[in-house]
Amino acid sequence: MGHRLLLVLLLLAVAVAAAPGTACACSCAVLTPAEQPERATAVFTGTAVGARQVRGDPSGPPSPIVHRFRVDHAYKGDVTAWAEVASSADGAACGYRFTVGSRYLVFASDKRSSAVGGDPGVALTTSLCDGNQLVGPGDVPLRREDRFGDGAPIGAEFLAALGTARRPAPGGGPSTGDAAPPGAAAEDGTTVPPPLAGAAGAVTVAAVALAFAAGRWSGRRRRA
Repeated sequence: MGHRLLLVLLLLAVAVAAAPGTACACSCAVLTPAEQPERATAVFTGTAVGARQVRGDPSGPPSPIVHRFRVDHAYKGDVTAWAEVASSADGAACGYRFTVGSRYLVFASDKRSSAVGGDPGVALTTSLCDGNQLVGPGDVPLRREDRFGDGAPIGAEFLAALGTARRPAPGGGPSTGDAAPPGAAAEDGTTVPPPLAGAAGAVTVAAVALAFAAGRWSGRRRRA
């Protein structure tokens, strides 16, 4: 009887976690090369140098992550040599994760979008839908023969849409920030393990708890 009860509870936990509405996926409109910089407030190339997760309510949704960049060239907006851009910590909410040490073409907005959530305390935000691209390392403007991180050529049309590159204005020096976001490398090289989250986390926690209960029940039977 005990094993049958535990099996029923485990099946219920899986069913609840897999029920419709427990997760959502990011959906983005396809943008042309001309639309990407047109929609952005700031466009720049820069190397990600660190990240911090904004402190928030532990019982609420994940707080946004603020990524710091050492900017080498600006294409649009008032961009300084050091810039901070916030994004949602949840990929399902269109959050974008930048890898520390890699160089990116960043499209950022000054709108407080619902995808970011809360007030990250910085002026710029970005998401998976904005067109951010991994680019090769260096300190020169993008060229038509350069390629994005996925191997696709940048091309003349895209460069024409970006416009003329310029050096960023001085200022916006690096800040110390908080701890690195879960699963991301901090500036000191440490890594914060990601917490269990969403439906998969619920199933894992339920399975562990039920397995523990089953072990205790079996132990009592053997002692009896």
